[in-house]
Amino acid sequence: MAILTASIYLLVTLWVTQIFAIDFSASKWIWTDETNGPSPTSPGSRAFRRDIFLPGQNRFPTNIIMTADDLFTLFINGIQIGSGNDFHIANSFCVWLIPGFNVFAVNVTNGLTVPTPAGLLGTIQIKDNNGFTDTIVSNSGWRSFNGVPVGFQDLAFDDGSWLPANVEADFGGGPWGNTAIPPSASSTLSLTEANWIWSNEISNGNAPVGSRAFRKRFALPPGQSTTSATIAITADNAYSLYLQGNLVGSATDWTQAQQYVVYLVPETAEIDIAVLATNFDGPAGLIVAVELVIDFECASVASFVTDGTWKVTTSVPAGFQAPGFDDSNWQAANVEGKYGVGPWGNVPVSAAIYVS
Repeated sequence: MAILTASIYLLVTLWVTQIFAIDFSASKWIWTDETNGPSPTSPGSRAFRRDIFLPGQNRFPTNIIMTADDLFTLFINGIQIGSGNDFHIANSFCVWLIPGFNVFAVNVTNGLTVPTPAGLLGTIQIKDNNGFTDTIVSNSGWRSFNGVPVGFQDLAFDDGSWLPANVEADFGGGPWGNTAIPPSASSTLSLTEANWIWSNEISNGNAPVGSRAFRKRFALPPGQSTTSATIAITADNAYSLYLQGNLVGSATDWTQAQQYVVYLVPETAEIDIAVLATNFDGPAGLIVAVELVIDFECASVASFVTDGTWKVTTSVPAGFQAPGFDDSNWQAANVEGKYGVGPWGNVPVSAAIYVS
């Protein structure tokens, strides 16, 4: 955990913030008819569907905020849009809906091995060409099924035998409290929602001396691409940051996080971030937050942070920073704690360094 001086090169954890005002105030926590209120339910996955018909000939920009206890994957018209695994924080998405029949389908998993409360919470806001909005919330208007039938996410799937979703609680009620909605992007990217991560070698708060390789691949929903990225990062003790295979920055003072902004040419729909992080002694950790400006008329910003979905290996394979590198055999990163946890505390983030 030694502190050395910093040297900065060039820059090259899902949320998406939105231009519409959107919240959960009218949304309900829902589940299947297995429960009466937010009572424990058996582990496993359930399916939910909601459809809407949109008249006209133009596409509709649509904002979605959604969360679930424990895990969810959202599909629209058979296409996977995104997922989430923390009911304390909403995941947001901005997509186009087509004129005509549209279907929202969600696979929700109660992921523990014993019965616990489970639920789905969501708001969908659809904007037409005249600036008016139509809002869909999670309530008994959704249909539910105890299981996940093959093809349940498809437009043509017949859910006529499914039962109405059971309302468990209002937003803010039950065991869930108030789920946070990600704020709009600011001039300084915050690490407050990010986690310190490392390999699973931590013992009594300390990690072996040496370097570890980390990777995160982030794909935007279909039809979206990003034109610029902002990354806040620090590591105990040192890091080298790569984006799309290019070295973009390094530092050796974990007490000051760096913030980089880069304009991506050409724009891309998939981001590959790799970090070589090195521990000199004592505790070790890596913390990162990323915002991507989307080239998309929803005018949204996609964000992600270090969490358990990042990959790590105790070796440093040649070419690990390259886009598309096969990290399928790497371990899931070990989450040590949220920003602010000891021994690191509240690490400040530097002013942005802009790279064209």
